[in-house]
Amino acid sequence: MIVRLSSAAPPELTDVGRLDRLSAVCPDSLDTMLFDDLCMPGPDADHVWLSVRELRQRGAVQSDDRSFVAAFDGMIAFAGSKGWLNDDGSCVRAHVEAG
Repeated sequence: MIVRLSSAAPPELTDVGRLDRLSAVCPDSLDTMLFDDLCMPGPDADHVWLSVRELRQRGAVQSDDRSFVAAFDGMIAFAGSKGWLNDDGSCVRAHVEAG
């Protein structure tokens, strides 16, 4: 899954079928990007926080795969095992890539 950031539009979820990779693509400084309920500034300059609930909901709407939710929950469980969730498990940390 990829979240595309922009200074002109809210974050956009793309590549929902790819659950072995989670990142945010940022074309410029994070300071100039628009954020919403899906994507928020992260714990540091290299990461953003993504809402697990919003990711699941938006991904399920975009995906035509009936097993999406189960596969998504597996991805989030893996992220939790690596320490990539916030304290209450509501957000997952995603690396920011230039783009």
